[in-house]
Amino acid sequence: MYFLGVESAESETRAIVVDLESARVVASASETHTLVEGVPIGSQEQDPAMWIAALDRTVKECLNSLGVERDKVVAMSVGAQSKGLVLLDENNQIVRPAKIKGDTSGAKQLQQLNRAFGGAPGLSELIGNRLKVDSLVTKLLYVKEREPNHFRKTTSVMQSREFINYWLTGVKKTEAGDASRTGFFDVPNRRWCQSIVDFVDPNLSSMLSPIAGSEKLLGPLRGEIARSWGLKTEILVGIGSGRSMMRTLGAGTVDPGTAVWDFGSSATVWGTSKEARVDARSEVDLWCDATDQWLSHFTEERAVASMEMIRKHYNWSGLEMEQAASRAPVGSGGLMALPLGHGTSGEKGEGMYHGITALNFTQPNVARATLEGIALGLAYGYHRMVELDYDFQNIRVTGRGAKSRFWRQLIADVTGVPSCSLVTHEGAALGAAIHAAVTYFQQGGENLTFAEMADYSVLIDSESWCEPDQERHGFYLDQLSKQQYLAETLIGAGFLV
Repeated sequence: MYFLGVESAESETRAIVVDLESARVVASASETHTLVEGVPIGSQEQDPAMWIAALDRTVKECLNSLGVERDKVVAMSVGAQSKGLVLLDENNQIVRPAKIKGDTSGAKQLQQLNRAFGGAPGLSELIGNRLKVDSLVTKLLYVKEREPNHFRKTTSVMQSREFINYWLTGVKKTEAGDASRTGFFDVPNRRWCQSIVDFVDPNLSSMLSPIAGSEKLLGPLRGEIARSWGLKTEILVGIGSGRSMMRTLGAGTVDPGTAVWDFGSSATVWGTSKEARVDARSEVDLWCDATDQWLSHFTEERAVASMEMIRKHYNWSGLEMEQAASRAPVGSGGLMALPLGHGTSGEKGEGMYHGITALNFTQPNVARATLEGIALGLAYGYHRMVELDYDFQNIRVTGRGAKSRFWRQLIADVTGVPSCSLVTHEGAALGAAIHAAVTYFQQGGENLTFAEMADYSVLIDSESWCEPDQERHGFYLDQLSKQQYLAETLIGAGFLV
């Protein structure tokens, strides 16, 4: 029995087929995405039709590689970028290109919303989160005010996954995980926030898709698609969730005692809980996850840029940078890094190196200080989650740093709990396949949980465990306090933006 998982990210679409009996990936394919060119400064846009074409081609490639076994595929789900705004007209045609993650065109609209709802404190109380400049609500308000003709044509407001699911099944429905990242969703109570919806437009309620409950089945795959894929049997389509939610599921983190440290396009810490844990300081985001729980999320958006800057400066590969860092002492000889983005200016946020001397300004120390600075920045978010009553017993490291023992050991030392990596690193695509399997069995009347399926499908690399060194852990706790004091002092004085 096979299950199909699709990840539709900003950069690419990836499809995999998982054999449930052996818990292994038996087919995979990917295709890169491009951005719309010639858009105004601050805009970040893609053609939604490109996502459909990429999904169609990658799935066909997977099924073709299976040959006659393609009919073993019984269900599929999609995990897609949560900040892709898709507008459809009354004929279900695309009104304009989708605004995606990183689109800052709605900066003025963000100011309007903050004034109307009390800024970060008021919004955290109202919906569980502060708003960000690339939230769907800011993008939609931008379209209404700057492109009124497009807004007047719009009858359906969707995110990327909703649009893809609509193409797959003809059903318009969303779910709490994806909806929780829109900016007009009451995350603790899992419902649209009517006051924000009405602020954007009195008719917006009729444009939004209904929220699915605990039922995860969206419907059967449309017949014409099944025929074009060469399938003889019916495939069920799960409702899926956002890419971040599927990455969490793909890491097997359904247990509240397990955290995820992901090192991809940004550096991120995740944790799941059975209750909504709102951060009154708006430092940790609160989302709904794909398993009817909640997901706390902390990110250092520009941390990876710090590593890439140093790597390119010294013409290092990732491995060479790690090898250089391994030659430096713990603490980098007194050299401390504040990663890019520690200031308040988003992607333009500045960083710095502190404590430079004639003796410690060496390539190994610069490499280690950079990685220590990133780890300490993430450790701040990790400890904020602990302050929100998370009790993490271990950390699963995913993304590009997962195979690095240096990085896993650094994470264990910084947090004080063991870290490990997984046997497979399929991310959101694996999470989508797990979601499809649970949907399929629950639809058949079996009481299978996400935790049970994740335990079966997500395997830990037993040789990857790194235990924390308590002496180094104590040192890094002191370093974390110094880093935060330094950042707050420089930002407050205007020396770091």
